[in-house]
Amino acid sequence: MGFHFAQKIFNNPKASPPKELEQAVKYAQRFIDRHPENMLASRLEFDIARLYIVKEQYENGRAQLESLIKKYKANENVCAEAVFVIGNSYEIQDKWNLALEQYKKIISQYATTIRGMAAPIYIAQHYRVKHQPEQMIAAFREAITHYKALIGKYPDTPFAFKTDTLIAECYASLGDWQSTAATLNSMVNTYKDKTRVDGILMNIAMIYYRELKDNAMAAQTLRSLIKEYPKSKLVKPASEFLKKIEKR
Repeated sequence: MGFHFAQKIFNNPKASPPKELEQAVKYAQRFIDRHPENMLASRLEFDIARLYIVKEQYENGRAQLESLIKKYKANENVCAEAVFVIGNSYEIQDKWNLALEQYKKIISQYATTIRGMAAPIYIAQHYRVKHQPEQMIAAFREAITHYKALIGKYPDTPFAFKTDTLIAECYASLGDWQSTAATLNSMVNTYKDKTRVDGILMNIAMIYYRELKDNAMAAQTLRSLIKEYPKSKLVKPASEFLKKIEKR
C-alpha cells in the first residue's frame, strides 16, 4: 500500500493530496523500522526525502537527507548520494549557489565515490546548459586540475585509469583535441601492460583523423592497434579505416 501511495506522488506530485504523502512516509518508515538491515530500507529512506522534495517540502527533505548522512557516515557512497540530492533540491528551487556548495562538498569529502568522480563534470555541464561559456570553461579546467591531483594520490590503479578517462572527456568538452589525444596516448603507455587499450587506440585514431586532420598519426595508431591486438573485434573496422586513409 505504501509503495502505491509513493508511486502516485512521484507520478503526479501536484495532484496528490497531503494525506497521501503522510501515508507514503508512514508505510516507508514502518518497513525501515521493522527491517533495518534490509537493502531496501536505505532506498526507502532516500525515497522519503525525494517525496518531500517533489511535494516542495524542501526543508523536510533536506532534514531527512542530513539524518542519512549521520546514520551512514561510514558509507561514503550513501553520504555522497545524500549530499547530491540536497544539491538537487536547491537546483529545483533555482538556488544554484547553494547547490554548488553541496556539489563542492561531495568533491572535497567524497572524491573517490561515484558521485564524487562525476561532480566536477556535472558542475561544468550545468554552465553549458545555462549558456555560460566562461564559467563552463573554468569549471572544466578546475575539474582537470582536481582529477590530476587524484591520480597523483592513486597512481597506476584502476581508479587512476578511470580518472584519466574523465580528464580526456574534459579536454574533449573544451575542444582541446591535442590535449585529449595526448591524455589518451599517455593512458596507452601507462596501462597497456595492465589492461586492454585497443578501444583507446581506436578513439585516438578517430581524433587524429576527424579533429586534428592528421592522417599520418591516425594511420600509425591504427597500425599499432592491429599489431598489438590481432584478435580484437576492432581489427576489422580499424583495417577498413586504415585502407580509407591510405587511399587519400
